[in-house]
Amino acid sequence: MMAGRPRLFPEWPVHLLVWALLLVKNVVATLDAPSHPVPKTAVLTYWLLGLGYLLITATAFYASAWLVARPLLTRAWGWRPLSWMAGGLLLALLLITGVRYGLEFHVFKPLLGFDNYGQNTAFTAQWYVENSVRYYFDYVLYGVLYAFVRHHLLAEQRRRETQQANTSAELTFLRSQLNPHFLFNTINDVYALVYQKSDAAPGALLKLSELLRYMLHEARHDRVPLSRELDYLDGLMELQRLGAKGNLHLDYQVRGTLNGQTIAPLLLVSFVENAFKHGVLSDAARPVTLHLDLTATALDFCLHNAKQAQQKDQLGGIGLPNVRRRLALLYPARHTLTVTESPADFQVTLHLDL
Repeated sequence: MMAGRPRLFPEWPVHLLVWALLLVKNVVATLDAPSHPVPKTAVLTYWLLGLGYLLITATAFYASAWLVARPLLTRAWGWRPLSWMAGGLLLALLLITGVRYGLEFHVFKPLLGFDNYGQNTAFTAQWYVENSVRYYFDYVLYGVLYAFVRHHLLAEQRRRETQQANTSAELTFLRSQLNPHFLFNTINDVYALVYQKSDAAPGALLKLSELLRYMLHEARHDRVPLSRELDYLDGLMELQRLGAKGNLHLDYQVRGTLNGQTIAPLLLVSFVENAFKHGVLSDAARPVTLHLDLTATALDFCLHNAKQAQQKDQLGGIGLPNVRRRLALLYPARHTLTVTESPADFQVTLHLDL
């Protein structure tokens, strides 16, 4: 599908308002101190004159924005765009002079009885062109300046939109990575229970179903209630207990009050899953410790586990690099993550400004 052409001035209501206010200002100034007597001194005549001269000013402004600035903004700088700019400037000045001449000598004078040059003894064609250039050149500069500022602002807006789109796409990709990673490890545990014909298998399947429901429906949002995220962690730990047949030693504490805080979904699960995968779970003297301290605006998460003597694969896998990247994207300058590892222990400390 072809995209529609962008409008030249999508902010036209603002332009219309500015020109309307300028028209009122000029007409009021003319009524207070007219520089030339105008026959048929009806108020309508002054409004028509003000509107006509406003049209000349607008011609100077928009013609310069389109004919002078545009060649420099749409092409790389060089002799060719500079020549186009010079030609555009000449064309804009001729257009200004032509519009002014048409209005003053073919509209104002015959229809409104307004002769702006009746007492000008020095009037010549050269003088008229030079006067038009001198009088309206300021508006040519305003038009060029407006075009450059507008181009810069639109470029910055497009850059931010592109960056936001890329960030959203990256977060979606990171979150899609997380779900298969978790499922791969959890389904293996449930399969083992089913294979052993354990009585805990139905409960494990039900708990897995609840976790999947959260992942598929609630975790699709950018933010979720912290209470639901902690419920998810509770379910994950319960599933681990079922898989371990009660041989899981876990010191889990939540201190503080849940009071409507929100968090990015599935942000803490990688740390917990990593501890279950690589940690010592069956030693009562060295339990996995998970402590969370909550305030109205912050969360402190501390997870410590003893490491197994032999690791099946590289510690951390997909999960830890994933969560590091998500934290950098979702909580820039609002988190502190410390991962401490020794041959016997692994500890994660996270401070998060909610």
